Amino acid sequence: MENMKERKLKILNAIIKDYILNAEPIGSRTIAKKYNLGVSAATIRNEMSDLEEMGLLIQPHTSAGRIPSEKAYRLYVDQLMTVQKLDIELEQSIRNSYKQYVEQIEKSVQLTAKLLAQLTSYTSLVMAPEIKSLNYKLVQLLPIQDERIVMVIITKENIVKNLEVKLPYKLDQGELNKLTNILNYIITDYDINKVGDDLNSHLHELSIKENEALQELIGILQELTLSPDDGNQVFATGVTNMLKYPEFNDIDKVKQFLEVFQDQRIISELLKSYSNGVNIIIGEENSLSEFKDYSLLTATYQFNGESLGTIGVVGPIRMNYDKVVSVLKFLTERLNEQINQQ
Repeated sequence: MENMKERKLKILNAIIKDYILNAEPIGSRTIAKKYNLGVSAATIRNEMSDLEEMGLLIQPHTSAGRIPSEKAYRLYVDQLMTVQKLDIELEQSIRNSYKQYVEQIEKSVQLTAKLLAQLTSYTSLVMAPEIKSLNYKLVQLLPIQDERIVMVIITKENIVKNLEVKLPYKLDQGELNKLTNILNYIITDYDINKVGDDLNSHLHELSIKENEALQELIGILQELTLSPDDGNQVFATGVTNMLKYPEFNDIDKVKQFLEVFQDQRIISELLKSYSNGVNIIIGEENSLSEFKDYSLLTATYQFNGESLGTIGVVGPIRMNYDKVVSVLKFLTERLNEQINQQ
């Protein structure tokens, strides 16, 4: 592959770009007319024959033209692709969109999913932050009825979680305030998962029922941060975008694609399986069998250098990779800014 002639690469590049745009097999005459490659249709035809032998082009049985193989797309994204730069006005518009959600990380994540689907015309997948990787900033306990309370948790990344909890005993607001103060002291000065050694000095202030309630609340906070079984919420946006592509003329294929989004755990595990930076997974390279007819691009967003979640785009294998990479990188950078500016 490294010794492939420049002419073959130019022809392959033209075929891939044309097929991404038109979804139609292309022949040597069309390439010669549409693209100024400086060679005849006969020469292009010979080169295309070589490219087919190399596994980079495929001839559909119903057409005399050729289409790129998955191997060709891999070569394209690794060697030929030039990432587009977004329009300056569009970049500014995106920046302005994020400004309305300062210190609102979950809404910023949802905005990212929406923008990613709108700007790429594919399906976006954005994984909500993993709470186990976050640091608590504030806890507030509020009574509901009898033994039931709401525990409001705010992280340093300004993620807000409201949990309904049933305590062993009914506590009034004064008692809940006492527990709130102790919990906030603990999470401010200590790791919630190491509070046992530092808790004794506070226990003498509590009654038996307050003590039991505190132990239960600490257990809940620890479970939130340590439980490996909590699947991350995934915001899937623009799923119906895929229906406009000819790859989705098969109704069974549509049903299979839509069904996979019903199981957020599967999608979450898929997104978490890829490393930092931009990852491009093409067709059969996908570990999820339902995605083997599509391409998936992912990137991670971070807080203080630690990965919080993953952003992804799913589209047909003939995806406009250079545009998607550009959009994905820019939105990831904006989301990282949004999270880390506090």
